[in-house]
Amino acid sequence: MEPWIIRMCRETTRRQVIAWTVLLVVGIAILLANGRYATNFVLGPYKVGAKELAQISDPGAARHYFISITPEKVMDTGVQEITTTTRDGVKEGSRVTAGYYAAVVGDRFLIVKSEATPSSKIDGKLAAMPADLSNQLFSGPEGIKAQQHCYPFYLETEGFRYPGYWGIAVGVVFLALFFVFARRSWMRLRDINTHPVVRRLNQWGDPIGISFEAEKELTSGVRFRSQGTSITDKFVIFKTFFAFNLFRFQDLLWAYKKVTKKSVNFVPVGKDYAAILVFYGGSQTFTAKEKVVDEVLGFAAGKAPWAAFGFSQQLNNFFKKQTAEFCQAVEARRKQLAEKPAT
Repeated sequence: MEPWIIRMCRETTRRQVIAWTVLLVVGIAILLANGRYATNFVLGPYKVGAKELAQISDPGAARHYFISITPEKVMDTGVQEITTTTRDGVKEGSRVTAGYYAAVVGDRFLIVKSEATPSSKIDGKLAAMPADLSNQLFSGPEGIKAQQHCYPFYLETEGFRYPGYWGIAVGVVFLALFFVFARRSWMRLRDINTHPVVRRLNQWGDPIGISFEAEKELTSGVRFRSQGTSITDKFVIFKTFFAFNLFRFQDLLWAYKKVTKKSVNFVPVGKDYAAILVFYGGSQTFTAKEKVVDEVLGFAAGKAPWAAFGFSQQLNNFFKKQTAEFCQAVEARRKQLAEKPAT
């Protein structure tokens, strides 16, 4: 039977692989469900004339609905889309955001919604005509007569490709994350010894004994616990559904308190506190109330008195730029404390 630490690494890694697989399947399903849009996005706009428009009864079911037309003439209907902005019920202003035009295609008119006067070539998406627009365009006896000479849908010239661009951006980000994180999880699942926790465990020696001790302390010896992080007498253990990490206090190098100020509209609303614990092989953040964070740092100082405590920019630069020398200084202090005679 595998040691508990290795088993936890395997279980969380397997869940990561399953989660990434599910996300990939969902992404493919979404793409397939929007196959009609994707086809029009990539291959459109399709050049159509009066013959093709006459064959469309429902633009929502039309195979090609991102189209390009070359009207014989374009006339302004006088109907406009006006956007009004208000604040606390008080009107601040209004502006014309689009106009509606009648484009002559064959022997009928195609209503076109456009921010600017359309040119001789118009690209856009066919859509069902809203009832309020129809009422404005075709009110009265003359309007009803004019409606008979119009196609039963209209053309929107703006915004067709915007969702596609957002979809591409999301897809690119997802594929990049998938390549990095899903691939990493899969490689770790194939060879669990490549997992950073397992690598550390193998360096420590006695995987079975250390695993037994860590599991026992997590079950009945937790001193502090917050947001998946548990602190026991010998270990700092981070355990959630998708992640597992473990460090020993004897490998602690540095610990300090991090304070994050929060504000809303530049008005302070509070602070977040966290203990940052830096070990050989990684670090762990313990977030809690300030009193608990101070207790955690005091507890860590008792378990690893050789480590550096407190934060300064000089100490931070020393750790980042001269990590090896930082570790040597910690080890020298550990040795000094070990050689110091007990009082």
